[in-house]
Amino acid sequence: MVALISFFVILIVSLTIVRVAEVMLELTGISKDSARFQARSAFTGTGFTTHEAEMLIKHPVRRRIVSSLMIVGNIGFVTFVSSLVISFVSIKNQERAIYTFVILIGGLLLIYFISRSRLVNRLLEKIIEHFLKKVTKIHTHDYESLLNHAGDFEVITIKIKPESWLADQYLSHLKLSEEGVLVLGVRRSDGYFIGSPRGETTVYMDDELIIYGREDALKNLSERRHGPEGDLQHKLSIEQQLRLEGKRPKHPRRKSAKNSGDKYRDKSDRLGTAAEIPQRVAGTLGKIFKRK
Repeated sequence: MVALISFFVILIVSLTIVRVAEVMLELTGISKDSARFQARSAFTGTGFTTHEAEMLIKHPVRRRIVSSLMIVGNIGFVTFVSSLVISFVSIKNQERAIYTFVILIGGLLLIYFISRSRLVNRLLEKIIEHFLKKVTKIHTHDYESLLNHAGDFEVITIKIKPESWLADQYLSHLKLSEEGVLVLGVRRSDGYFIGSPRGETTVYMDDELIIYGREDALKNLSERRHGPEGDLQHKLSIEQQLRLEGKRPKHPRRKSAKNSGDKYRDKSDRLGTAAEIPQRVAGTLGKIFKRK
């Protein structure tokens, strides 16, 4: 019975450690889903060669969190299995084995439903976050909510190809901000990174652009090719962005007769334009000669 209690204690502690690691990774700027996946994979010793895993390795704070989690996970797994084996090896009769098995299944189900509870997770997350802010110096910015990733906005990376509409252009000439797209950074082909680039920054082939904006606008931009068709898509994207902002697209205004200087008033006080003057003069002269 003592071994079974130890098994549940180790399980609860392990889940708590993984949950703390998830919150710590979230506080470094990783999304909730990515933090959950990476924390569980590190604790269980499962490796994934993904772009998100590379982000963990390159970040010093995330690297320390994951490495600590891997060590604790290996120790916890051995203790976890040992307690489970001892719980059944020490049993000498069948009734005791069935009783232990029922307690084991019931305890696992109880822990599972508690861990799936939104209320419990929300409360636990607030407690962990408050504790971590007090005792650690983790950079506490939730970039996912700051950039509104839950909506239509996202951050993506675009690889500049030779046929891309963006290739060999100044950022100021591209006017991406008018499409509702912001360039957060440019990574050159040699690895050099330009953060918060300015208008005179040139986008070259094989560069990587880190951009932020609406999902459909970013998709359109990543697939846009150089040429007249790309220029047309740029204009259409600007008009769509203006409509989303509640503004009307800019179109050339027609000159009205009221604003033009080519107008006059005849005896009947009727407004005329310069194109109508010859006709009116000819009509007036015809009336004069007819009277004579």
